[in-house]
Amino acid sequence: MKIYAKSYEFKVWSVIKKENYLLPAVAQPPADPEDIYSYTNEQMVVVQVYAKARNLIYNAISEEEYEKISICDTAKEIWDKLEVTYERTSKVKETQINLLVHDYELFHMKEEESIEEMFARFSKIIGDLKAFGKPFSIGDQVQKI
Repeated sequence: MKIYAKSYEFKVWSVIKKENYLLPAVAQPPADPEDIYSYTNEQMVVVQVYAKARNLIYNAISEEEYEKISICDTAKEIWDKLEVTYERTSKVKETQINLLVHDYELFHMKEEESIEEMFARFSKIIGDLKAFGKPFSIGDQVQKI
């Protein structure tokens, strides 16, 4: 998501992660936030970046996930909620790493599985470990007696 948001528009990632894309100092907030015709060009740019950030997240999640974040008002709130829900709390992250390490250590080819399918499963385990900051190399394999 991070790479996609940055490539979409770097300001969008800033709004999602830090919520820090603010109005220029000379631009005052409009008297009526619902009256878009009273916005200056600078204000419209900011409003559009915030809208793009929310839209990007909405398009990247499932209906089930949407129900979890539908009460959030900002892209940052949505991101924080998703981050806590999926993998970023230390206990959840540690548990997921342990499960992946277990899968890695006990990895073997399943009966009736093609080499491509086996490689895809193995690549997923390695990729997920890398995403959690725990890359494995050949030397990390557990030696079996």
